[in-house]
Amino acid sequence: MTTRTDAGPSIVGLAVRVILTAVGSACLIVGAFLAWVDGIDGTDLDIRAYWTTHFKTAGSFVATVGFSVIVLGLLALVGLATGSGWLTRLAGALAIVAVVLLGIELYRSAADDRLQIGAWLALAGGVLTLVAGFIGMWGSPDGSSSASTVVVNS
Repeated sequence: MTTRTDAGPSIVGLAVRVILTAVGSACLIVGAFLAWVDGIDGTDLDIRAYWTTHFKTAGSFVATVGFSVIVLGLLALVGLATGSGWLTRLAGALAIVAVVLLGIELYRSAADDRLQIGAWLALAGGVLTLVAGFIGMWGSPDGSSSASTVVVNS
């Protein structure tokens, strides 16, 4: 007779998930305050930079690229409360998409600008939070976290 009990994730897996999420979120939030394009900080760069080739400063903090990335960083932290990690993965994936969209618009523009440290830090934060969402997941794929015991009689 063989008995196997799956009680949940290991403490190491959870610790790695929390650390990666915290570091990734910190990268997203700090990166939002640094230069993204042409010396413009993420908290000053108009959100329309995601879909237009005009990189201007915004009149409102809420309408900036930096604000959107800060929200994603906070969303990743909130995702630690979910057992499955789907919210952390979503925040990381959206952060990656945000930087890629900005990179595409920068490539399309006639300017000779490049992505600067804030955008690269946000990209790193997006990758870290995406990876963190897959580490240390507990429960079954349907989201339940009950322990299961399998007994096999031979």
